[in-house]
Amino acid sequence: MSKVIINDTQDKEISEIIKNTFEIFGVKDKVKDKNILVKPNILGPFPPERGVTTDPKIISVIVQELKKCKPKSIVVGDNSGSIHFDPLKIAKITGILDASDGCYNNIAGKIVKVKVESKYVEELFISRIVKEADYIINVPKFKTHALITITGAIKNMFGIIPGGKKAQLHTLNQSVYKFAELLVDIYQIRIPDLNIMDAITGMEGSGPTNGKIRIINKIISSDNAVSLDSVMTAMMGLKPDTIELLQIAKERNLGEINLSNIIINGELEVIPGFRTPNNGILQRITKTLVPNIFNLAAVKPMVNHKKCKLCKKCIEVCPVSAMRLTNKFPEADRKKCISCFCCDEHCPYGAIILPSWSQDLFNRLKGK
Repeated sequence: MSKVIINDTQDKEISEIIKNTFEIFGVKDKVKDKNILVKPNILGPFPPERGVTTDPKIISVIVQELKKCKPKSIVVGDNSGSIHFDPLKIAKITGILDASDGCYNNIAGKIVKVKVESKYVEELFISRIVKEADYIINVPKFKTHALITITGAIKNMFGIIPGGKKAQLHTLNQSVYKFAELLVDIYQIRIPDLNIMDAITGMEGSGPTNGKIRIINKIISSDNAVSLDSVMTAMMGLKPDTIELLQIAKERNLGEINLSNIIINGELEVIPGFRTPNNGILQRITKTLVPNIFNLAAVKPMVNHKKCKLCKKCIEVCPVSAMRLTNKFPEADRKKCISCFCCDEHCPYGAIILPSWSQDLFNRLKGK
């Protein structure tokens, strides 16, 4: 049975939690004289207080504990989706560069093509270190996701793909279920050996960038990402078997999503009033019935002119060039938009509004 460890950071220091996690999962013997990849969430140039990226305090402790284990090498790295930013600058802003104690590496610099078992692609480019690493520690963030509801350990492995190539993949899968299938395909390229989730703070609402920060004070660990994400989902107040990403992983026997079949050490508590992205019945039905006409089932991102600073980041990251300047501000072309929400994910000012399905329908009727 899969094991998930829930630790409270109010009861224990982060250093003690990571040390105990290493002992429970036998990390020391597995990493000695090996090449190690520590894979945080470095979505973009967001400072730690935004709660978007992995807390640098966790990365710092993981690196220090790994060094005690005498591995051959340690690399800390991720592929940000922000292809127009210097990776070192992003790592510096997130605090992860300093936390890595000399181990941070721009893993987008060296890539390799790999074959993928997928209905959507035959080959993908990934960071070479992913194939070279003997042991991977996946360090995701406890967050919601406006498109696929949750983003945790499975989704964090999407970051093995370089940023520009990652954005292109959104154009291949114009439904939630198909995109979830592709994410699991990518996860299976190299399943991480250990997952340590940063839930010191989490994000609710319209994550993974512009949701609301919730203080959770937890660090959750498992050697199975699927079971870890299932526990996270339950803490959000959702049923794991309603999440497409977890349904697909379960069908492929990649992990357990039934909580009764998971050994949980620590107290699993549902977070009171935790808000999840709009994912109503009508929206789900429409996405199921017309998956190949995704714009009928999607919502068009809107721009809050009061928050927009005209940085044009939304225009730069849109994989289908749906964002354009109109009357001095960015606006999404409804006919082109595939509702991947990359614009929202990379907006540094929280200026993108993702309307509910009913609000979007009203906008359609008004010709917006």
